[in-house]
Amino acid sequence: MRVTLSEMFNSTHLGSRHNGEKVRELIKPHLDRGERVVLDFRRVEVATQAFLDEIFGIFVRAFGVEYIKGKLLIENTSPAIKQTINFVISYSKKR
Repeated sequence: MRVTLSEMFNSTHLGSRHNGEKVRELIKPHLDRGERVVLDFRRVEVATQAFLDEIFGIFVRAFGVEYIKGKLLIENTSPAIKQTINFVISYSKKR
């Protein structure tokens, strides 16, 4: 499954926990079945920590990093977005 986030939200700026929750609820059944999910950040200029926490952080805190490792893939991220994703995952592993 591929989710092109800029198309899903018709925006280059992704923010809000509510929108992150929409993504999480969309992809969770696929991850539960062991399918790979690609989150495509093409044309996304900004993704807030809250948005990314609703996806990556919630999964890591609820199921551990192994739940998403190798199954939840990201593409076309800017260095800033990648850094925020890594921070969210690292922080969530400690909780």
